[in-house]
Amino acid sequence: MDFLPGDIAACYGADWTGRCISFGTASVFGPARLRVGPSHVAILCKHAGDLAWVESTTLCDSPCLIRGEPVEGAQSHRPRDRIREYVQSDGKVDIYRLTPINRLSNLESELLSAILIDHFVKAGKLYDMRGALLSGTRTFQLSRLFPGANLEELFCSEMVAAVAMRLNRMNHSNPTRFNPARLLRQLVRSGKYAFLQSLRDEL
Repeated sequence: MDFLPGDIAACYGADWTGRCISFGTASVFGPARLRVGPSHVAILCKHAGDLAWVESTTLCDSPCLIRGEPVEGAQSHRPRDRIREYVQSDGKVDIYRLTPINRLSNLESELLSAILIDHFVKAGKLYDMRGALLSGTRTFQLSRLFPGANLEELFCSEMVAAVAMRLNRMNHSNPTRFNPARLLRQLVRSGKYAFLQSLRDEL
């Protein structure tokens, strides 16, 4: 399939960690495809004349395209390489795309690339393990005691939420509150994104 800047990859890992995240953040009130949400998310942007998959993770051993070595935290890869890794491990990747009225302009696409590549990947932003764990809570993440965002360290959905807010595709709030499932439910319910295609059998 052809990818577009701003596409979000909803990744469902088949390993123990992935299943725990997906089922631990499940909701019977979510949109049909997102009652059991993804364990990980990535977002696509333009880079060097192609589309790059940008994510923040500690679970990828492949070298980052930008930094030239395996890293923990913000990193970039070829979309089909990362999709293949999920599919070959019995997982799947669903693609969510901005709805037509919310598609990115050329300037917004350039801003998306600048934020993801320059401010996150090239800057070597580390993974926010504490934030990732706190985002999975069901009540504490809604309380006033929940810590504020620190975008010097980012977990996957925190990064995507921060970018969506910067591009005004999501109401501005604390991006650390959003685990992968909660993020996509919010984006789908608000009409900003819609499910496009499942890539379990594509590659």
